[in-house]
Amino acid sequence: MIECFLTLAMGVNAQLQQDTTPASAVDQGPVLSESDSELTFDFTPGVWLLRVRGKASNGPGNQPDLRLDTQLGLTDLITAFRGEAVISKGDWSVRIAGSTFDSSGSTTAEEFMEWGNIALSPGDDFTSTFDMSFMAAELQWELWNPLGKKTLTDEHPLRLGMGPHVGISWIDIDQTLTSGLQTVSNGSAWWSIWGGANLEFEFDMKRFVSWIDSIRVQAMAGLGATPIDGGLMWHAGGGAQIFFTPNFSASIEYRYEKYTLEDGDWNLTPNFQGLFLGGTIRF
Repeated sequence: MIECFLTLAMGVNAQLQQDTTPASAVDQGPVLSESDSELTFDFTPGVWLLRVRGKASNGPGNQPDLRLDTQLGLTDLITAFRGEAVISKGDWSVRIAGSTFDSSGSTTAEEFMEWGNIALSPGDDFTSTFDMSFMAAELQWELWNPLGKKTLTDEHPLRLGMGPHVGISWIDIDQTLTSGLQTVSNGSAWWSIWGGANLEFEFDMKRFVSWIDSIRVQAMAGLGATPIDGGLMWHAGGGAQIFFTPNFSASIEYRYEKYTLEDGDWNLTPNFQGLFLGGTIRF
């Protein structure tokens, strides 16, 4: 009887030792935590359908501001290239964006106006141009993920992430006004910094539509300043991406950017707003 009891006790003890053996002692391969993830790269080239809005003045003293669209003739819809890229790993990502365009317009002065050394009377014809290039970079942190998952799965078809970002941008603007044989040209570049927040919602669509993998909805906004030769600036955007495969999507989004800039007697408060249509390739 005692021998049977000892034999049973030894067997139970061996089983307990086997159950409590650390997994790392059994499997010497790498073990990834749930928070680990691979580096991903999203590139979105597209067309920015925008209009230039805001005001500008040029001259010493308190020259009246002129509207860029109705008074300076920049009313056309502009088709500009815009590219955005997002490099992500875990809760962190970097978003890079850039765009460039050239615009011009011809109109007739409806009131007495001054631009630099050009004085315009009602009925005077003139031409103005406005060219812009910019680059921006944002560091984003997905601070809160209330649904608890970073990626979509069959058990968790929804993903919601939100958090702060900080950014910096460089913008270069050239503006001219020509009346008769007189032309006034100005050009300068500025740096701006800002902070803001992002929100991103993603939904698995494969269970409903066979040709759509997922839909991602995004929103973002930031507030900052141009610290040298400028003032308040802010930006906002949002939109949707439809992923037909995990690596390709079509997107329809909106981008708005507003600046306060100055260079000597040349003062600008332009804003650029419009739809951003593109396609995303993910690596």
